[in-house]
Amino acid sequence: MKLSDLNPGDHATISEVGQLSLPSVVKRKLLSMGITPNTSFFMIRKAPMGSGLLLDIRGSRLCMRRDLADIIDVEIVRADTVKAVLTNG
Repeated sequence: MKLSDLNPGDHATISEVGQLSLPSVVKRKLLSMGITPNTSFFMIRKAPMGSGLLLDIRGSRLCMRRDLADIIDVEIVRADTVKAVLTNG
């Protein structure tokens, strides 16, 4: 599933960043923003026209354009797993 397919309130984990044809400068930029494999995050909201996303990742809020979100593969984390992590620390 792509990051851009998530809905506000979804909790997910990044599984892969970019494709093989993605320029290395773009990959480096994403990695420097904390977009790394196995990182968990929450989708806070989408822009009204769907052009941007707001994420809560690594304790920070990050705005991202939809075209970048289209190249990031994620896996949704089930709600019971999130609850267990939040209550057990």
